[in-house]
Amino acid sequence: MNNSDLNANFTNYSGRNESAFSDYYYYYYADEPYSVKMPSQHVPVLAIVFPLIGLLTILANGIVIFVFCKQKLKTPTSVLLIELAIADSLVCIPIVVLHIYIYSLGNHQTYLLYGWCITHHVGYIMQQIFRSTANWLTAMLGLQRCIAVSWPFRAQRICTNKMSVISFFVFVIGSSAVYVNEAISIEIKPLTINESLPRGCIRNIPAWYMENIIDLRMSVMMYYIFNGFLTRFLPCIVLLLTTVSLIRSLCFRSNGMGKSIQESYSSKSKLRRTNILVLVILFVFLVAELQDAIAFCIYSYELAADRPRSVLPEGADDLWDIYGMVVTLVGYQCIFWIFFMMSSQFRAALKQVFCRCTCKNKLSRDDSVRVSFIRSSTRSGNSGAH
Repeated sequence: MNNSDLNANFTNYSGRNESAFSDYYYYYYADEPYSVKMPSQHVPVLAIVFPLIGLLTILANGIVIFVFCKQKLKTPTSVLLIELAIADSLVCIPIVVLHIYIYSLGNHQTYLLYGWCITHHVGYIMQQIFRSTANWLTAMLGLQRCIAVSWPFRAQRICTNKMSVISFFVFVIGSSAVYVNEAISIEIKPLTINESLPRGCIRNIPAWYMENIIDLRMSVMMYYIFNGFLTRFLPCIVLLLTTVSLIRSLCFRSNGMGKSIQESYSSKSKLRRTNILVLVILFVFLVAELQDAIAFCIYSYELAADRPRSVLPEGADDLWDIYGMVVTLVGYQCIFWIFFMMSSQFRAALKQVFCRCTCKNKLSRDDSVRVSFIRSSTRSGNSGAH
């Protein structure tokens, strides 16, 4: 299975009779203190790169949200971008917290404490839900832009602020429904190692869950394929198709075939910048998200063909998961910088916000100096009178 996201299901199996299948279905075996294991050569990336990129992404998204909310730039596109910034930040928060605790502080070398076992599981589910939400919001953004260019008059009725807000809650609820099975299928119990050591935890499948599952392996396979198709593969395909369609529409109009649309631009250079923007977005998306969709297809084939590790051996699997997630996190930042740093409207709003803050600080300092001068003059006058 794909263990890209914090290796949330990676369990220690010392003393277990391991087979290819038990390794492939590893997170359903947990009769020992739960611990997160990772080859030592990958630890620096997990301990330094992941938290650093996560913090930078949260900071960049925070600036985006602040500027748009401060300036009240409420268009359907800006609403989606704010929602995307929120979703990406909520993906990065558990990454930063858990990677710092587990890898930066060296807790990957021992078992997880009971409280952190729960935090680990909740953080993993939270990350998956909002990553799925971010994928669908990105697909929605591509679809919205495609409609706006191809059918501008219909777009005024379809692409509205209300629809952007509704879509966000639909994606969050839908993603939560998809991952509720994974959330409830793992039972975390405290485990006392000995009286002198803090409690660890055991992860296993609840008895009531097993009673309702006829074939565990078939259940795992069907859930993984269904889950990945809805949250990883399908949104990538939707955004890819809509972005290609958008590029074709823009090229069609730039060649003079759609003068009514082209005349709405302030100049031909603005249309050219839009074309470049879309091309860059497509490139970043292909690098950041399609690699995850490809990984999903590989894992699905291995599951469906009952040939675990036949395409990607365990070492290559780890490399793909770790560095693929790094690319995805970098993509979260790049998408926002592409959208906003190539937008003159955002640059103007950003400049206005920072200028306003700078002016307020300057006025505050001037007022402080003025008050100090008046008080000093008053004291001097009183001293002279005596």
